[in-house]
Amino acid sequence: MSSRTRVRILATASALMFATLGACTSGPVRPTTPLSTNDLRPDPTRPPRPSADPAPSEPVSGQFADSRNAYMPRHLPGAQQTALKRIAVLLPFSSTNAEVKKQSDGIFNAIQMALFQVGATDVVLLRRDATSADPQVIAGIAEDAVRDGALAVIGPVFAQQVAPVAAEAAQVRAPVFAFSTDVAAIGQGAYLVSLTPYSEVERIVDWATRDGVTRFAMLGPNNANSKNIETALREAAARRGATVVGVEYYTAGNSSPQSEARTVARLIESENRAHPNKVAVLIPESGVQLRSVGALLRAVANVTPKEVRFLGTGQWNDSDVWREPGLYGGTFPAPDPASVADFEKRYQAAYGEAPPRLAAFGYDAGALAATLAGANRLDAAMIQRTEGWGGVNGLFRFLPDGSAERALAIMQLQNQGGVKTVAPAQQTFGSGS
Repeated sequence: MSSRTRVRILATASALMFATLGACTSGPVRPTTPLSTNDLRPDPTRPPRPSADPAPSEPVSGQFADSRNAYMPRHLPGAQQTALKRIAVLLPFSSTNAEVKKQSDGIFNAIQMALFQVGATDVVLLRRDATSADPQVIAGIAEDAVRDGALAVIGPVFAQQVAPVAAEAAQVRAPVFAFSTDVAAIGQGAYLVSLTPYSEVERIVDWATRDGVTRFAMLGPNNANSKNIETALREAAARRGATVVGVEYYTAGNSSPQSEARTVARLIESENRAHPNKVAVLIPESGVQLRSVGALLRAVANVTPKEVRFLGTGQWNDSDVWREPGLYGGTFPAPDPASVADFEKRYQAAYGEAPPRLAAFGYDAGALAATLAGANRLDAAMIQRTEGWGGVNGLFRFLPDGSAERALAIMQLQNQGGVKTVAPAQQTFGSGS
């Protein structure tokens, strides 16, 4: 399929394509109702209906919507063509990196699921290949989509692509829902749909301080992600009157950073003697590397998780990691597991395979964009409404700088190799929260 292929999402085709999905909504979701992840989810888990919609800000410009460039499905009568809402999807579909391509295909599949779920029969997806690393090429692709009538853009996935896409979309005030986790992409006119380290650290620090922690240490690989996490840790701790007592970095890929682990171990032992049961250590690592570092830290530190809390990020949300005894008792933030499991089940039924990691965020972006387009409310005031939006990954809301605040659960590793929820995700955003 070429990068300029347009994908039609129509009621009859969708009914056949997703016949295995089970019960779905029968009409478009109203913009005053948070997006539902599935019909089986009980109403109490959804946030309440807002008392009033926010006043519209500047609407999306329709200057290209009726131009000769705008895509018009030939089989539709003229009246229906005029009412079509076009949403561009900019993803690296032709990437030579197998994992990147897998994530892109999964996101696109999930977007189609979302459109069917919310009954968006008047939405057309404009599929665009955004594999290039050249900002000018990416800007040209975005410009082409805008001139083809796109009212919103879903994607891109790479941080360096967000600014050129947002700049082109801004010409018609079309919102951009990107999947980058790099906070450097914040403040460029786009909204980050993905789960960023800032959201994760904010949640785990909030939980830990509520549980009595006042002293934080950190041990992690020396890379950009860890540096961002350190910044988030210091900011989140300071807002709650807690202190970051020390941070140690080891060479990325070093599975046995004994010197750094001993330094942190001495620090947390000292802090625990002075402040018993008020110390935590954050380990922003993943996979086999996390298992090695976690086991090493437990081996050299004369403490247990009952005395010093071991904290992680979403990188810990990996069943292989959960088997490491050195991490038992540790906690990490994650989207509501029941909601995500339901999405994974429906995706498996539709496509015959498990969804890749970013697919759930693609679903949320697709459902939100289609819902707002159908209500003609693709404006900043509605996108950033205080009540937020419900999705596969739980409740979320966008802040004015484009970042997302997310309601995450806290999971704890168990001795049997599994996890349990020790703090559920919040179900509403208070007006002052």
